[in-house]
Amino acid sequence: MSPRWMLVVGAVGLWSCSGKMSSTQSPPDAGITATGTPDAGTPDAGTDAGPPPTAPTITSFTASPADVFDGQKTTLAWHQEGASTVSISPNVENVPTSTSSVEVAPLTTTTYVLSATNGYGTTSMAVTVTMHPMKIGDWTYYGTGMGLSQDIQDVSADEGGNVYVAGGDALYVKRGADQSFLRFDASNAGLTQNCNDQEEYTAAIPSKPFYMCRVISVAGAAPGKAILGFDMFDIQEFDGHTWAEWPMKAGGADVVAFDGGTGTLTRERHVRTASPPHTICAWTSPAPGFYGRVTSCADPNNYWWVDGRRVFGRIVRIVANHDKTSPLYGDVWMGAKHGTFSALLANAEARGLVDRSAGWGPEWADAKDVWEHEHPVVSGTLPGQSFVNGEGWALSIAPDGTPWGSNEYRTTYVTGYGADLTILNNPGAPDQNSDFWMGEPFLDLWPDPPNDYLTDQADHVQSMSHCPDGTLWIGSMTHGLVRRAPDGSISYLSLPDPSLQNSVSAVACDPSDYSLWIGLGQAGGVMRYRNGGFEHVDTTGLPAFAAHPPRSIQIDRWSTPRAVYFAFMPYQDGSGAITSGGGVGAYAGP
Repeated sequence: MSPRWMLVVGAVGLWSCSGKMSSTQSPPDAGITATGTPDAGTPDAGTDAGPPPTAPTITSFTASPADVFDGQKTTLAWHQEGASTVSISPNVENVPTSTSSVEVAPLTTTTYVLSATNGYGTTSMAVTVTMHPMKIGDWTYYGTGMGLSQDIQDVSADEGGNVYVAGGDALYVKRGADQSFLRFDASNAGLTQNCNDQEEYTAAIPSKPFYMCRVISVAGAAPGKAILGFDMFDIQEFDGHTWAEWPMKAGGADVVAFDGGTGTLTRERHVRTASPPHTICAWTSPAPGFYGRVTSCADPNNYWWVDGRRVFGRIVRIVANHDKTSPLYGDVWMGAKHGTFSALLANAEARGLVDRSAGWGPEWADAKDVWEHEHPVVSGTLPGQSFVNGEGWALSIAPDGTPWGSNEYRTTYVTGYGADLTILNNPGAPDQNSDFWMGEPFLDLWPDPPNDYLTDQADHVQSMSHCPDGTLWIGSMTHGLVRRAPDGSISYLSLPDPSLQNSVSAVACDPSDYSLWIGLGQAGGVMRYRNGGFEHVDTTGLPAFAAHPPRSIQIDRWSTPRAVYFAFMPYQDGSGAITSGGGVGAYAGP
């Protein structure tokens, strides 16, 4: 009888992308060892027992192509001998031994490991598939393969060219020239955690720990600086008397600093868009009544006066003043679910703003330098005609620093706001720092039909953008476009094809040539209005998200060449689950 061979496999070799074997160091007695075990009938020494059995061999493992765009597939191919089972990780599992190739769709840069196994051991080889953003002409597209989530809500650049993406579960950031985004949340950047489950909004202490609210908006500011906005409850009717305290603090915004050299992000402060107690008072008697900022309240038990005003939590749009020649530089305006607009004011103390948060403890420290809040209009002329709970999606700062906004029903601008914050254009108020307010006349751009203001004839304004000459473009989800000229005259522009349903989700005036970038709300995709004509961006061969509606279009005018960024929204089913992920597009052409 022949000697019995015993095979001991110590270390598994790993193969590089080039197909060369690399191995990990093993203990001195590791390796492949053959030993003879004599037994009865063992032939005399010197008898040829043949070669020892071995683990499988892999002579090649390749990816074609090895460099892919986001969403592109690649073919893994190999040649092996002697295996009883073959597997590829990650996400391929067992492969028939008769197979020598398989198609995969990596979600990001991925190293695939082929493992061939038999009764004597396992041999492995690795190949890396590198993900790149898709580049076609002057366009670049970024999806999950470049580090983003599927839940894309907003995109913006700071004055240093860094790019910030509001991605729901996190804030995603990259330097302008980088291909991939870095992910930041509460765990690695200290972002605020003040959300909990909506069904527990009356519970004094929720049953689960607080977590970070969804990141749904962002605006770049000075180089390396940005402000991000959080989601909050989608509850239109507010009753502070039944809510617990914690929902009154949910949402808001964070100011963050990004260090591109180290690839780190730090929260500098939280912004609570609320007014502390002894700031807002409302009374109806004595006549004529009052609702605003005061130093004493005729009704000392008034709810706003005692508890503070805390109704501005869900930040859906953010814009920053980038005019370094203006004393308003660095002011940040925010639009909210409550159909209102609020501001985080830069250098507020030097400009004369009274610090209403002083003396109210740490709970109110995050409200420092915050002014809240103003409605474009609260009510109409019809009985019960209220515009309080529209969305503040549309917000833009004019070249002279004047903020414009819409609550979906009416559009106007903020008055009483400027470098001097001591009087705020209301010298007859009970004290200084009394109020900003939205100017008149309020623009009902698509006039309501008689006795019916909440039908499809509502303005449904979703976006607005100023050109450098003061021209204001306004986009509606149901009515198309409005152009307000610098002289105040209004003109209307419909989309060129009835199939587009005159639905506009986002607009941005391009400072390079005053053309208008248009996000298509119902149809999805992008158009450009230039030289009196519409140009439709062809999405053939592009990532699927390029045909989604853009939630936001923002211009990086500080980079050379300037870049236009598009935040393409995800598609969701009735339960809110994402069925087709969003992404970011960037255009750097003329």
